[in-house]
Amino acid sequence: MKLSVILVISHEPAPVIQDALRSALASEASFPFEIIVVDNAAADVEAKLKPFAGGIRVLHNGENLGFTRANNLGAEIARGEYLLFLNSDTRVFPDTFSRLVGFADGEPRAGAVGPLVLNPDGSFQLSYGAPLSLFSEFRQKAWATPASKKVDPAALKTREVGWVSGCCLLTRRGFFPGGKVFDEGIFLYFDDSELCARLRREGRRVFFFPPARIVHLGGASVSAIPARTAVEYRRSQLHVYRKHLPKWQLAALKMYLSLKYRWRLFRSSDENESEAAAQILELLKK
Repeated sequence: MKLSVILVISHEPAPVIQDALRSALASEASFPFEIIVVDNAAADVEAKLKPFAGGIRVLHNGENLGFTRANNLGAEIARGEYLLFLNSDTRVFPDTFSRLVGFADGEPRAGAVGPLVLNPDGSFQLSYGAPLSLFSEFRQKAWATPASKKVDPAALKTREVGWVSGCCLLTRRGFFPGGKVFDEGIFLYFDDSELCARLRREGRRVFFFPPARIVHLGGASVSAIPARTAVEYRRSQLHVYRKHLPKWQLAALKMYLSLKYRWRLFRSSDENESEAAAQILELLKK
């Protein structure tokens, strides 16, 4: 088996999941591939997956185990030489799988490869960046993300980068004996930048490869739980800073977050927002 494609489903509407699976199953790859769906306690999962019975492998979880653990469970049963982690709110093009695998075959040191990610209207969606740091995060939010709205996707070239988005990330199964690809200390968010940082420390390379393309809706799996999303985002951010960055950068991040969420707790009249702010302030004490 050349490729194992792993999709985790949780809160996404049925049409979103089904569009992702239809496009994946329609891929025109010259090699055998399998699709593994990890059901992270999704509602009405049987109805959502019934049209694809026989064409996919399904792993059911009794509860939502989070993005990283669910993907790792999929990786543990995968048979492919390559693992492709694909969000369930994406649509691949017929040649996406073959282009990603073909590029990786020619780059033995490639630890992670990410495609060009497009919004549903065909515009560019930022899906790669410099290695994680306090400065690169600030630059991405202050400059790179706003500037990405003006990027012409056709002008982009293949390049080595610090991280690629986990919405579509190809890696080699052989790099991860036992299937533990993602850091399970992360529930959601920063899983991709943490993985890429770890691969780069091991001497692997991370590539943005725009000849391969996908469409990504974005946010379909987390829009139903905004308060928990905010808390998990900061929990993961703090975890990755502790693991990979100098102590002074963690201290600076904590100072910024303390000011931000104390102010939010003071001014907010929304109960859920206030509770999320209080939880984040507790995280900063650790």
